[in-house]
Amino acid sequence: MRIGTFLESITNVLGRTRRMLTLGAAVAAAMAAGSARAQLPIPASSQFDFTGFIEEATLDPSCTADPHCGGTIKVNGHVIVVPKETVVEFPANALTWQEIFSQAPAPYGLSASPQPETGMAIADLPATLTTYEAHVIGNRVLNGPAGADLHIAGLIFVAQASLSSGSGFINFIDYTTGELRIGGTLGSNLDGTRVRLNDPTGRYGRVTSPDIRFTVDPDNPTVIAASGYPMCIPRTDPAVSDDPLCPQAQRPVVSPGPPVVYQTLFTMNDPTDPRVANLPPSAFTQAPMEIGDWVTFGGLLVTDAATPTTGPFPANGTAGTYVAAHTIVSNVGIYTAPGTNPAYIMTEVTLIGTGGLTVLGAGEAVIRTRFEGMTTDTGRNVHLYGIDLDPVTGDGTDRDWGQIGVDPGPPNGAVQGRWRFRPPCPTGNTVVTQKQCVMNAAGVFLPVTRDMRAVVEGGWTPPAPGTSSPTAANGLIFGQFRAPIFEYIFPENVPGTPIPPNNFNTIPFLAQGGVTSSAGTIARQLNPWPDSTTPTPGCVAPTVSAGGPYQVAAGLSVQLNGSATGNTPITFAWTVSSGTLSDPSIANPVFNSVGATSPVTATLSATNACGSATASTTITVNAAPAPTLAAIPNVSVLSGANASFGISATDPNNEAVTFTVTQSGTPALVNLTVTQNTPNSATVSFTAPTLPAGQTTNSVITLTVIATNVGGSSSAPAHPTVTVRPTPDQISGVTATYRTSKQRLDLTATSSVISPNVILTLQPYVTAQGTTFDPTQLGSVFTNTGAGAYTLTLVGAPQPAAPPATPIVIKSNIGGVSPPTGITVRP
Repeated sequence: MRIGTFLESITNVLGRTRRMLTLGAAVAAAMAAGSARAQLPIPASSQFDFTGFIEEATLDPSCTADPHCGGTIKVNGHVIVVPKETVVEFPANALTWQEIFSQAPAPYGLSASPQPETGMAIADLPATLTTYEAHVIGNRVLNGPAGADLHIAGLIFVAQASLSSGSGFINFIDYTTGELRIGGTLGSNLDGTRVRLNDPTGRYGRVTSPDIRFTVDPDNPTVIAASGYPMCIPRTDPAVSDDPLCPQAQRPVVSPGPPVVYQTLFTMNDPTDPRVANLPPSAFTQAPMEIGDWVTFGGLLVTDAATPTTGPFPANGTAGTYVAAHTIVSNVGIYTAPGTNPAYIMTEVTLIGTGGLTVLGAGEAVIRTRFEGMTTDTGRNVHLYGIDLDPVTGDGTDRDWGQIGVDPGPPNGAVQGRWRFRPPCPTGNTVVTQKQCVMNAAGVFLPVTRDMRAVVEGGWTPPAPGTSSPTAANGLIFGQFRAPIFEYIFPENVPGTPIPPNNFNTIPFLAQGGVTSSAGTIARQLNPWPDSTTPTPGCVAPTVSAGGPYQVAAGLSVQLNGSATGNTPITFAWTVSSGTLSDPSIANPVFNSVGATSPVTATLSATNACGSATASTTITVNAAPAPTLAAIPNVSVLSGANASFGISATDPNNEAVTFTVTQSGTPALVNLTVTQNTPNSATVSFTAPTLPAGQTTNSVITLTVIATNVGGSSSAPAHPTVTVRPTPDQISGVTATYRTSKQRLDLTATSSVISPNVILTLQPYVTAQGTTFDPTQLGSVFTNTGAGAYTLTLVGAPQPAAPPATPIVIKSNIGGVSPPTGITVRP
């Protein structure tokens, strides 16, 4: 988490006040000495800097669930646009504008009615317990993309009261609640200011938080000794059970009392220090605050009620209220042995010039940049870095600002552990002292960064990719202190000249993005941008095109030509109102129109680390031309036999086709089946019905065959027929007698089918003279004598040839054929 400090905020506000008074005196002097001038026109962009109560705070209703959402804030009667992507600095926390609402304690928050509330505005309902302060720095922008005349914020700092603090001796500690009494009667729990930590993770004491937005910093200590050493409030009564995370051994006893007197100035990890010689404390563990310590604190005034931040304020004064502290500084000098790890460091002052120019071209004084703080290690230099942010990932890269020595304390110095880095450093200086610093070439402080890092040289190094920095003192990263810069010096106008804009365009963490809130949201370029000209963002959300419009024949496919620009990698997601896609997660999938209803709406979403965008197009699905069936021959099959035949079709678009076959006529074919062989052919198979016994006529069944392509268009129907023939009868009992004296041929035969409809016919035969005789001229049809018996007498018929010549053959009209039969010749 990126953190600030309470003491720093006091210093910065006082600094702004001094500059405003100085500027006001200069303007007054100029007005007294100069001649009258006409009022200048309002520039397209001009700076503003408001500090006051939060009167109103709103969230853009179009994006309340989005952590990147913006809104408005009203301070000193001015309604100020809070751009999307704004990260607001709290005393020891950083949240996006939307997260201020989403993390607000009940009854405030996103679900408040009739609109979301921060629980920090005067207009909020129910009324808050007290007022909250905002410091808003921005530009008034005329005729920008967002509106004709808007005050747009660039930086926002929020506190309950930035100059509100308390101090005094700890007179009582309630270990069951983690509450301190400060400034009252020593040993009494009835008087003194009530102070508890606002510590939702339990980093420095008991887990407790009436409002997590005003938390302590869990990563860089804000509960500290004056030397920067991390401190704590024991979670258990030491008289009963020592807290292993906050043990009493970390505070050597000078006198057992009563009252107990604790050592307030000593060096951890140094057995040669006579102040801790008997019980060397460990620099890997926090040190407890004790009764009798003098502390300075700042935090949030709340009540003991179930909704601790709501009003009204108690009528009997502060009864039932306490301070939920985000910062406690104890007047204890705890140091670490020089050159040993872990060592600790903290910043108190962070002030940097932005390098902007006035309208007259006069450079802003970057030399006013300064950083100050304390370290527990007086044996090593302090190295300072600006942290440049990757606008896409939010990862930080340390930019070397230079180094400074540390005050060793008496007798050779003033305050042990104090460091002051005040560039520009003397030209040619190569020796680091507590008074003179070493820094890189001129301009290394520009462009300004959101965060800076103070490092004990050798106490911390950037962790390798995929690893984390080592920690001590219940999870704190030692040897470094990362903090936001709370004071920027922007261009200051020359009296009587146009007011210049705040030079946000030259500040990468605003113009390009990359600031990460404590909730993990990576902010992008402010939107709307607080200037009349908008710089190129460092993290570009996708601009997406779905291509098209497209046309495709029903049943066919077409490739979609989606695309997107912006920071890579970009992920894609297509949706279609009907039909299917080969792969909806790629830019150019293939759309299949099978089952689609025209027109189809196709929407492409493109997402990268910077945001998302969508675009839609239409796909018109045209009717597919109908296929054409190939000629189908008629089929003839015996009763009860299996049969099959092939069908095929051609399609104008080479679409696959399927076939349907239906039948009419009786009796019906059995097990009529269509088996697809290729995309445009199939086999029709069936079993012919078994005709009734005695049926001598064929049954004809008409089929209807239709080919349908995948686009749903069907061919003209074809109507092949299936002729089912009766089962042939068996012809037996054949006799053939030729009477030469009478030139008469006598024939008998028997059919296995007894039916008057069965007709037997004598087939042509070879005569004794070697010619072929067709008996039809004499009558070749047998007479049905009943019971399946048949006779035929042919008078004048020529004598059949004797075997092995062609014998007598008789055929039935239902397919029976007699076995070859010889003849008997008689006179």
